[in-house]
Amino acid sequence: MPQHSLTLESPWKRIRLVPPSSSEDKESALCRTHPTTRRFLRILPEHMSEEDARIRRETRAEDKRILDFIVHFLQDDGSEKFAGFSGYFNIDEHHASCETGIIVAPDFHGKHIATEVFYVLLRYIFEEQKMHRTTFETGADNVPMQRWLEQVAGARLEAERKEAWKQVDGTFADVKGYAILDWEWRDHVKPRLERRLGGIA
Repeated sequence: MPQHSLTLESPWKRIRLVPPSSSEDKESALCRTHPTTRRFLRILPEHMSEEDARIRRETRAEDKRILDFIVHFLQDDGSEKFAGFSGYFNIDEHHASCETGIIVAPDFHGKHIATEVFYVLLRYIFEEQKMHRTTFETGADNVPMQRWLEQVAGARLEAERKEAWKQVDGTFADVKGYAILDWEWRDHVKPRLERRLGGIA
C-alpha cells in the first residue's frame, strides 16, 4: 500500500500535517531518539538510523489501521520546518474508534504546537472521518501532557493502567488513558481549543 497523500491545513496557518516522506527520515530518527523526546517516552529507542526510520515509515504505511502525519511549522519566510509527528491508529471502523498521538520536536516545545496539531487532527477525525471516540495514552509521570489533556483540551481520564508500557531498559511504566467522544468534541473540546488558539495564533 503506498503512502497516503492527505494534507491537513490549519485555520491559523502556523502548521500543516503532511504525509511522511523519505526526505524527512533522518529528522524523524533524530526526533524519536532525542533525550527530550524520550524523557517521558522511554519506550522509544535510544538509537535509530535513517534506514530504521525508512523501514518504520513504509511498514506503517501498509497498515490500514494507521494514518501517520509529519508536522510542518510554517515559517515567516514561507518555508516549512519539521516539527514532529502526529496521527491516529488502532482504527476500528466497526466501533468508529481510534487512538491519537503526537510527538513535538524539542525545538518547538513551548510554542503551542500541540494544541494546533490536535485541533486540526481531531477536526478531521470527528468531522470528516465521523469517528465516535478517540483515546490518548500518556505515561503516568508525564504531568505536562496530562495537564494539557485535562486543562486545555478537557479530555476525560478513563483509565489508569499499571505497568502497561515496556521500556527499553526492560522495566514497565504506568499509563493514563484519556478519551474524547464526538459530542464532547463538538460541544466542549473544539470551542475550548478555538478560544485557546485565538489568543496565541
